[in-house]
Amino acid sequence: MRIYDEETRGILRKILEGQAYRQLMLSNIRGHGLRFLPEVQDKLRATRALAASLEQFADVERLYALLGMGDLVSSVRNKMERVPYPTTRMELAVCLFLCERVSWHALSAYADSCCEEFAKIASTRLSELRPLAEPEDPAFLEFCSDATNRPQGQQLVNRWLVITLLSLGRPDSAGDVRALQLTLRSKSVARIVREYLDALAPFLMRCQLALPDGAALGLELPAPKRK
Repeated sequence: MRIYDEETRGILRKILEGQAYRQLMLSNIRGHGLRFLPEVQDKLRATRALAASLEQFADVERLYALLGMGDLVSSVRNKMERVPYPTTRMELAVCLFLCERVSWHALSAYADSCCEEFAKIASTRLSELRPLAEPEDPAFLEFCSDATNRPQGQQLVNRWLVITLLSLGRPDSAGDVRALQLTLRSKSVARIVREYLDALAPFLMRCQLALPDGAALGLELPAPKRK
């Protein structure tokens, strides 16, 4: 295994913790969400997805330990305590969709990382997954088909967009710039954010909801690409 200098090691630690946080968040929400799925087949589908999320977390956890970085669960525990849980089946549907999408877009930036072990994890998981165009559970789409529900639907989209966007880190930070310079990551946080948001546009249009801007989310977002 490659030996990293102190700066590279510090940035790699944050990258691994960020990926672990996204996967543990997704796993915990999947487990919590089983209560909202009455059909056995839906529960089976959800538990298979839960197992895949936990396996990906375990991959990162093993690498974190191999690099001598300590206990990964303890490192992300405080962040996990701030993550809310869905309260309805339709919120679960959109929440999981956004969490899955953000994880996929984040992984795409590490498939050719100079950390070969992490690049292998990312490449393997990307080959196993396909970025969904919309939630597997139609509950949220059905909810938004009633115009009177769309204001609440928009609130839920905004809520989980904030959570998932924050999981990517701050665009244009010193660590973001250095991660690119050190080839730990092939895309800037701003590019990952933009690709994530742009890919959501067709789904939100189908729900007759808006893709919110930074002001609506209370975040500073990268500008859309000029056509």
